[in-house]
Amino acid sequence: MKQKLLLLSGLLLLSLTSNAQIEVTKSTIDASTPAKPYAVATADLTNDGNIDLAIGTYDSSVVTWYKNNGDDTFETGITLEATGTAALSYIESITIADLNTDGHNDILATGSYNDNLVWFENNGDETFQPAVLIATGIAGAGAVKVANIDNDVNDNLDIIVTAYTSNSVVYFLGNGDGTFGTMRTLALEGTGAGPASFDIGDYDDDGDLDVVVGYTGNGDVKLYDNTVAQDGLDIDGNVIFVPYTNTVDADNGWLWSVIFADVNNDGNLNIVKSDSEPTSGNPTLAWFTNASSGIDTTFTEAIVSTSFSHGGAVSVADLNNNGSNDLILGNSYVSGVDLICFEGHASGTLSDEIVLDDTTGSIFSMALADFNNDNKLDIAAISYLANDVTVFYNNTTLSTTQFKLTDVVLYPNPTKDFLMFEGLDNNITVSVYDLLGKQVISQPLAIGETLDVSELALGIYTLKINNEVTSKFIKE
Repeated sequence: MKQKLLLLSGLLLLSLTSNAQIEVTKSTIDASTPAKPYAVATADLTNDGNIDLAIGTYDSSVVTWYKNNGDDTFETGITLEATGTAALSYIESITIADLNTDGHNDILATGSYNDNLVWFENNGDETFQPAVLIATGIAGAGAVKVANIDNDVNDNLDIIVTAYTSNSVVYFLGNGDGTFGTMRTLALEGTGAGPASFDIGDYDDDGDLDVVVGYTGNGDVKLYDNTVAQDGLDIDGNVIFVPYTNTVDADNGWLWSVIFADVNNDGNLNIVKSDSEPTSGNPTLAWFTNASSGIDTTFTEAIVSTSFSHGGAVSVADLNNNGSNDLILGNSYVSGVDLICFEGHASGTLSDEIVLDDTTGSIFSMALADFNNDNKLDIAAISYLANDVTVFYNNTTLSTTQFKLTDVVLYPNPTKDFLMFEGLDNNITVSVYDLLGKQVISQPLAIGETLDVSELALGIYTLKINNEVTSKFIKE
């Protein structure tokens, strides 16, 4: 549904703002999923403007998706077919993206026991084709993500997968039509390294996407610099990733999640890690500063104190719409404190722990999206031991005492191409940030001008006017 969104212009507003504590309401989407849900992903699978859910299960080895009705309810899950050579055995990861550029989001999944990578093509009518094998022989196929890592001018999506048993991270360059090139190696470490978690982002802000990897086997967190923006592909068509000189972190017990995010709101990506079995002296949750000093960067750890020691899924996003990113962590065990967050402050610091839920343990995976179209990010999570999938709806309110001189309206929202601003009587500077907190647009706008967002990827973005006013919009 298109809507106009009221903003309060920073040039024309004197305000005193205080943040209400972040609060959520738990809603169980499926209380009896196929056995042992391991991964969750979100995207609009039906092109109706609502963000849907999909899960991958470990023991039952199936992918199930849930249509979002947009009114705080979801339809009964539909399980997709994966048989024969495209069968899945013990799914560890799924992701959603439009792999064949037909305007419909497809689903990718990995089978960790049979080393398969498959995709389910979205027909665009709320049905999917049976699974098609992209590749086999990915030894211990685990975490999977998609991105344009070779800076393809057509923005074709490539696939990156961890191969736990072969101690490597591999990738497949996309052709834009649902087909992919041969398996290539992004990173290869020594025996027993065991890569399990990774993320993709432009860490050094040089125009290409770097990769951070969490190695469960040896406890290391390592960063790899993508050189394609400077050097292009090598003679064999490979994207060259160069390991940073210094290891980001070491001696972790069982790394669960490693992600990029702007934790301290300085416009640079940091690295966040959660550890499910921290060794003596190591924290459950920590993030590492971005010194922006090139491949020889030395990483400084900032420990985040938690009430439980078994870190699970971790995310960073602005839950209370105050312009600062918050840190969310799930418990990989069951302890009575299972989902917590740390509110981000404009100073770059985090609040003490806030308990969001104490009834949903073994949160192996989570994903953030606005499921009920109220311009606030909600949290979708699976519970491995309870066999359920849950959405925690965001009830946080922003308490503001203000002297309003002029109202500004932002529309249309969601949008495909342009954003318009109604009610301005001064020129402004507009900044747009993705869910990682990375600035993707910054430009001045005169009265009557529109903001071109057509080149942005699909998703939810934060918009600031004059670095003060904050709102969300959806790029569809």
